[in-house]
Amino acid sequence: MALPSFPQAMAMTAVQLSIVFVPIAIYGAVKRDKEIFRVSAMTLALVFMQAAVLFTVSFGWFKTLQFNWLQKFFVFISAIFLCKPLGVTAKECGFLLPSSPKACLFALAIGLVYAGIDFAGIEEHSVPTLEAVLFQLSMPGLQEEPFYRGLLLSIWDKQFGRPVKVLGVDFGIGCLVTTSIFTIGHLVMLDDNWTLIVNPNILEWINFVVFCLVMCWLRYKFESVWPCVLAHNFDNGFVRLLSWFVATHRSN
Repeated sequence: MALPSFPQAMAMTAVQLSIVFVPIAIYGAVKRDKEIFRVSAMTLALVFMQAAVLFTVSFGWFKTLQFNWLQKFFVFISAIFLCKPLGVTAKECGFLLPSSPKACLFALAIGLVYAGIDFAGIEEHSVPTLEAVLFQLSMPGLQEEPFYRGLLLSIWDKQFGRPVKVLGVDFGIGCLVTTSIFTIGHLVMLDDNWTLIVNPNILEWINFVVFCLVMCWLRYKFESVWPCVLAHNFDNGFVRLLSWFVATHRSN
C-alpha cells in the first residue's frame, strides 16, 4: 500500500486534527478550562507522533513489503511504554487482560457482525495477497486499539471522568474525542495533489462512528483493549478472507 509523502501526511494530520480540536479549543476558551487545553495539547502531540511513525519510509527488508508492518508495531510499542510517563497506569489504559473470559466471545461476535457489514459494502471483490490477509488479521487493531481506545481514551477519562452510563457501562468524554479523531482520520484525506477529500458517503461515516462507540463499550465493559484488538482484527481479516473466497469462486 503506497503511503503519502511525509510532508503530505503531516499536513493531512494537521487538517484532520484541526477539525476535531478547533471546537474543543473554543469550548475551553469559553469555559476558561485550562485542563482541556493541557489534555488537548498532549493528545495533539501523540497523534502527530503516531503519524510521524506511520508515514516514515521503511528500511531494509521491510521496504519490500506491501504494508507498513514495522511502523504500526512501533506505534503499538510506543502506546504501551508512554502510559506511565503521561500519568496513566497500564490498568487505566486497559493494557491488562480482560476482566471476564466472556470478553473474547463478545469480541468475536462483534468482529463477525462488522465483517458482514463491511463485506456487504464492497462492490467489487478482488483476490487479496497473503500478506494483505495476514496484515489485516494482526496489525490494524494492534496499533489502533491500544493507541485510541487505550492511551488516548484513558488520558481524557482520567481527567474528565465517565459521567454517562450506556448499556451497563460508564462512558466519558474520551470516547467522543477518540471517536472523532479516529473517524475523521479515516474519512478526511489529502490526495496526491494536496486537495482535501471528504468521504461523501454518509453510511461510511455512520459505520465508523458506531464502530468506535462499540469499541469503547467493549473496552469499558471488560476493562481491557485486547478484546477490541481481537474484534478489530477479526473484522478486517475476515472481510479479506470473504473477498478471497468470492473472487476465487467467481473466477472458477
